[in-house]
Amino acid sequence: MLDDGRVRSDKVSTSGAASFARLVDLQLIESETGTLGVADAATHIGFPVLRAYFLTGVPNGKGRGGHAHKTMRQCFICLRGQVTIAVSKGAEILRTRLAGYGKALVVDAACWRDLYDFSSDALVLVLASQPYTEPDYIRDHSEFLEWERRHSASSVPFIDLGRQHADMERAVTDAVHEVIRSGVYIGGPLLTEFETQFADYCGTTHAVGVGNGLDALAMALAGWGVGPGDEVIVPAHTFIATALAVDRVGATPVLVDVEAGTGLLDPTLLEAAITPRTRAVIPVHLYGQAADIKAIRAVIGTRDIKILEDAAQAHGAFYGNRRCGALGDAAAFSFYPTKNLGALGDGGAVVTNDPELAAAVRRLGSYGSMQKYEHEVIGGNSRLDPMQAAVLSAKLPWLDRLNARRSELAELYLANLADLHGLELLQIHPYGRPVWHVFAVRCPGRRDELFRYLAERNIDANIHYPTPIHQQTCYAGRWEGQSFPVAEMWARDVLSLPLNSTHTNTEILAVIEAVTDFLSLPVAG
Repeated sequence: MLDDGRVRSDKVSTSGAASFARLVDLQLIESETGTLGVADAATHIGFPVLRAYFLTGVPNGKGRGGHAHKTMRQCFICLRGQVTIAVSKGAEILRTRLAGYGKALVVDAACWRDLYDFSSDALVLVLASQPYTEPDYIRDHSEFLEWERRHSASSVPFIDLGRQHADMERAVTDAVHEVIRSGVYIGGPLLTEFETQFADYCGTTHAVGVGNGLDALAMALAGWGVGPGDEVIVPAHTFIATALAVDRVGATPVLVDVEAGTGLLDPTLLEAAITPRTRAVIPVHLYGQAADIKAIRAVIGTRDIKILEDAAQAHGAFYGNRRCGALGDAAAFSFYPTKNLGALGDGGAVVTNDPELAAAVRRLGSYGSMQKYEHEVIGGNSRLDPMQAAVLSAKLPWLDRLNARRSELAELYLANLADLHGLELLQIHPYGRPVWHVFAVRCPGRRDELFRYLAERNIDANIHYPTPIHQQTCYAGRWEGQSFPVAEMWARDVLSLPLNSTHTNTEILAVIEAVTDFLSLPVAG
C-alpha cells in the first residue's frame, strides 16, 4: 500500500533498475579535508539540470510527490537520512530506499512518483531537467492512468524532434552553453570548427556555412557567375527550392524528367535538355539516395557545365566509396531540423574543392565583403551562426550511427513490404548506399486512401511531393506544352512512411501491419 492508501499489485522491482528509473553510483572523492560528492550531468544524471530544490522536515507518516511529470526528468539524492521512493509506469513499479548520498535515483518523464517513510532527519535534493511549469504536472492518479493509456496507444509519429538520444542531447546542450559563454554569436571559432569538420566528413577541402539550403544552392550558382541568360537543369520531381534557387540568380530552370523507380534525375534524358546556354546541372540526391553522377558527368563530357549536388537529403550517403558532397563541382546542404543532420533552426552549407568558389560564397553571404566595410560585389546576409554550428558539431559524430539505425529500419520495411501487391518500393541503385532520409513508397491509384487509412490507425505519413514543380502556381505557364509524366506519376502515387533514427522496431512493425492490412482490403469501386 502506498502512503495515500492506493494498493499496487503490479510487478514490483527492488533491484534499483527499471526501464524508466535507475539507481546510479555518484562519485565520492574522499580526502583529509572531507568528502566531495559529484553528480555529473553527462556521467550520472543523464540530463542537463535546470532546477534544483530540496525536501526536508517531512512529518512522520506524511509523504511527498503524489504526481507525475509529462516531460520533466528528475534525479533524487538523499543527502541526509533516509526516504523510500516508489516510481511506476504501466504495469511496473520500482521501490527504492535511499539511505546516504552515495547513490541517486534517476527518474524518466511520464512516471508517477511517491516519496514516503522519511526519516526525521531526511534531506532530499531533487535535480530537475526543466524549470517549474504547472501544466507539466498530473496530480490525480486516475487522470495519470488515462493520460498514460492515451500516450501508450499505438500511435506512430512521422517524426518527433522531441525524441533525442540522451548522450547526443547532453552534447547539444553543452554546445549551446559553450556558445552562450563565449560571447561570440556571429562567425568565430565555433563556426570555423564546424566548417572544417563538415568538409572533412564530406571529403572536400572547403565548407562554407550559410543561412539555409536554398541559399546554399543559389549562392553556389551565383559564385560561378550563373545569371540572366543562363540555363540550369533540375529534376522535375524535387522540392521546389531546387528550381527557386535558379530563379533567384536570374537564370532559367530547365526541367528533366526522373527515373520511374527512384525519382532521381534520368541521365538518359539529359542530353536533349542541354543547350549552348546550359551552365549547370543540379542532380538531387532524393530521399537519401545518390543520383547517378557518373552517368550525368558522361553526358556532359568536356562541356563547361558545372554539377551542383543538391544534397539536402543525403548527409552521409555514399556513391561508390565517396560521400555525397564530394561528387560534383560543389554541393549544397540543408541543416533544416528534420534532416539527417539537423540544426535547432535553419542552416545550410556549400562544400567544394574549389577555393575560389568557397571564397565567392563566403563573400556573397557577408554583404559582398571579405573585409569589414569593403564591399566588392552585391551580396546579402546568409551566414550559419555559431549557435547552429556548435549544435551541428555536437551532432556530427553521431551521424553515421543514426544513419545506420535508419538503414536497419529501412531493411525492416524492405523485408516485409517487398512482395505486397499494390505497393511499389524505391529501387536502390547498386552504386550507392542511401541514408534513408525518407522511406518513400508508391501506391498507384490508392495513395490518398492509404494515407487516410494510416491516419485512422494513428500513424502519421507524409507526401514528398504532392505537386510537381511545373504544376505549381508560381510557375504557371512556364513549361506550357512540355510533359513530365514520370514526375506527375510520383506526385500522384508517392507516400512517405515514418522512418527516423528514434523510431522503435515496434513502431515500424505497426506501420508494416497497417499497410499490409490496407492492401488486403478490396479495392473500392
